[in-house]
Amino acid sequence: MYIAIEWTSAAFHAWQLQADGSVSAEHSSARGVNSVSNGAFETALRQEIGPWLGEARAILLSGMVTSRTGWIESPFVMVPAGLPDLLAQAVRQDIDGLPTLYFLPGIARQIPVPDVMRGEELAVFGIGNQMPGLVVLPGAHSKWITTDRGRITDIATYMGGEVLNLLKKDSLVSRLIPASYEPHPDAFERGTRFALDKSAMPGGVLQRIFSARSLVLFGQLEPAEIADYLGGVMVGSEIAEALAGIPQPDSIAVMGTSASAVAYRTAVEIAGIPSPILASSTVSAFAFLAAELQKARI
Repeated sequence: MYIAIEWTSAAFHAWQLQADGSVSAEHSSARGVNSVSNGAFETALRQEIGPWLGEARAILLSGMVTSRTGWIESPFVMVPAGLPDLLAQAVRQDIDGLPTLYFLPGIARQIPVPDVMRGEELAVFGIGNQMPGLVVLPGAHSKWITTDRGRITDIATYMGGEVLNLLKKDSLVSRLIPASYEPHPDAFERGTRFALDKSAMPGGVLQRIFSARSLVLFGQLEPAEIADYLGGVMVGSEIAEALAGIPQPDSIAVMGTSASAVAYRTAVEIAGIPSPILASSTVSAFAFLAAELQKARI
């Protein structure tokens, strides 16, 4: 039996994997890397899945636990990179009383400037043979990932989600937003279309953000619509920036079913690009790596 762990900044998720790739047990908690004090990762691991440890042949770890602020820092594999590359460059650690630990690397690019990810790559590889050419993982720091259907070939990170949260929390615009929130999908669509329409106004997202205030001042936008309008402006601007200078893709796959993922998928379709819903399983990517360890008799 093998153990696979996705240990992010905010959460811990572990699976027991049998040799055939099947999951025999699963455990999750809110004990993310950021909540582990004084580097006590071994203690945290034992507290989370202690009963599993005696049966496991090895443990695969991915996510921020492998970062500079985590347990053991692993390197970045440079694009293009596939699943076998992650295992080839994993950092092995042997600790008394524990199965052998494999800290999987993240993936990075160097040109035109460095960009990185840790953990998200397993979600992309978890799509399997249906891996699309362009994948988006929405969030505070959204990842736009290009593939050649088998390997990740490029990464671009957009901080639109974090900027949007700051704008809604502490900015000139936020002072007009009511304390209670109700969804306004028409306002989101309006903001998205305004961001995508470069003929409507020169410039980019910085000028368009102010419209969330000026439209209200002239009675053309309700204060209750500001949050969703701004969301559309930010996501639409991200799409426009990500696609600038490249041929329009046949489709853009947005990962997940969260509210953020639904908003991104809506915005992509407003841009006139199909956005298929694809099944992904991080654990299936782990299962492939565990099978490789099995072949190597580890």
